Amino acid sequence: MEINNHNIHRVIQEGKVHGTRSMGSAALNLCFVARGAAEAYFEYGLHCWDYCAGALIVEEAGGCVRDPGGGDLDLMARRVIGGSSVQVVENICKFLKPIEFERD
Repeated sequence: MEINNHNIHRVIQEGKVHGTRSMGSAALNLCFVARGAAEAYFEYGLHCWDYCAGALIVEEAGGCVRDPGGGDLDLMARRVIGGSSVQVVENICKFLKPIEFERD
C-alpha cells in the first residue's frame, strides 16, 4: 500500500497533525471520532461491513463522514473519512491522493 503510506506521511507532515493512532478496527476508530477521543480517521481498502456502523455512529454524534475523494460516502467504494466536523474532513481530504479499489 505505497499510496496509503504516502497519504499518511503527507497528512502528518503537511496537515500539521499532532499524532496518529489506530486501534485495529475501522468501526472502533470511527467510534473514537464520535466520542471526541480522536479528531478524524481515514482508511482505504475496507469493506462496507468494516465501517458502516461506525460511520452511522459518527453521523449520529454530529460528526461528518464522507468519501475521501470528495462527496458523499459511498459504502461500496471501500474508503472512508470521518471527522469531528466538516472543516476537519475537508482539511484532511486536501492532502489525500485517491486510491481506487474494486467495489464491494
